[in-house]
Order: sequence, then structure tokens, then C-alpha cells
Amino acid sequence: MTVEVTELAEEHESSLRALLVAEGMGLHAGTLLDHRHRPYERLYVALAGSVVVGFVEGTFTDREIFGSGEFPPPRARIVQLVVAVHSRRTGIGSALVGRFAIDAEAARLDSLVLYPEPDHADVRRAFFHHCGMRPVLGTPLLGARLDIIRTALVSRS
Repeated sequence: MTVEVTELAEEHESSLRALLVAEGMGLHAGTLLDHRHRPYERLYVALAGSVVVGFVEGTFTDREIFGSGEFPPPRARIVQLVVAVHSRRTGIGSALVGRFAIDAEAARLDSLVLYPEPDHADVRRAFFHHCGMRPVLGTPLLGARLDIIRTALVSRS
């Protein structure tokens, strides 16, 4: 499946809302769409034609203070990554993470972290491991330098 990853635009909103409802996240749709007006939020969608089949939400200004080991702030952080159930295991999640990482590097950041969601934790951890991310010792985070993520994704494409 060929997809285009782009920043969320107004013309994608209804298709993104449909994806969120289909994935059981309908209540999250309004909040997510409101976030796109915050300059520190980054929202990207994966489009198959004009249909949103995935999205990633994050920030390039993560400054949370917690024991983050080798990935101190400022850094990029993925808040949410969703791929339509019928489009999983096709490279869409990797494309979304890859675009997010490239733009984070362009913003002069050097690392990316995330809190893995508890739903389907093994599958999610395996996916992010595929992207080059590893557990950050002493924290609930997964993280990696952006160049490691880029290399991991390029070598697997």
C-alpha cells in the first residue's frame, strides 16, 4: 500500500475522525483536533489516497522533568501512534515514526522518547524496538537517538 505522510490539515479532519472512531478513540477526536492549533504539537497523518489510515501525535518541546537517563530534555516525544487495524504491518507506522524523527532532527533535537501504551504492550514494544527504540533504564520510557531510529527504519525498508 502506498501512503503519503503529511502534517494534519483541515481537509484530513473528517477522515481522521473516522479513523479514531473506528479504533475506539472517538472521544479523543475532539481533543486531538483542538491540539493541532498548539504550535508545540506535531500531528502527522498517513494517507492512502484521501483516506487517513494512521496518525502520530507528539511534540518537539518535551521538557518533562523525570529521570530520563541518556535522553535528557529538550527532546521529541511521541504521545500517540495509531494505524488502522486493516493497514497494520504494512509499513505505515514506520513511515509515521520516520517522518516524525526526520522533522525532529530538522528541529535540532537528538533523541525521541515515548511512554508505551499498556494495551497490547508486547506488540507495541516489538514495533518500537523495530524502530530502534530501547527501554530507558530506571524509567517507564522507551527511547533512542534520532539517528539510530532513522538508521533502523532505513535498514528495514
